[in-house]
Amino acid sequence: MNDIVIKKPAVYSPLQIGLGSFFGGPIAMTYFLWDNFRTLDKVPAARNTLAFGFLFIVALLVFTPMLPGELPAIAVQFIYSLVALQMAVTWQLRKDAITHSIRYCFQSNWRVLLFCIPFYFTWLGVCLLAAKIS
Repeated sequence: MNDIVIKKPAVYSPLQIGLGSFFGGPIAMTYFLWDNFRTLDKVPAARNTLAFGFLFIVALLVFTPMLPGELPAIAVQFIYSLVALQMAVTWQLRKDAITHSIRYCFQSNWRVLLFCIPFYFTWLGVCLLAAKIS
């Protein structure tokens, strides 16, 4: 007998986006949010995510050196990761919606990890380059 297998599109859960943003940096945050919007067929939101993500990255590079020295750098990372998580919950799918969905499934945690590594080193390189230029 022939079995028909329909592959469901995979989306990142809000927690995957939050943790991916924390460990992969703002480039990973932008990518995970953009990929979810693209998978959910929200093309204008995907375009806006790329534009605002780029502006956010530039703003981080410009304004992070101006922050007080008492503020740990990890606090900024924690805050934008929470914002990314909240954006995913508000404008994308919640975990329970993905679980009960007949249309979507979860993206692999391994994929999140494998994407975080190059995004983190790219972000590190951009930061070092920006520090060298200024």
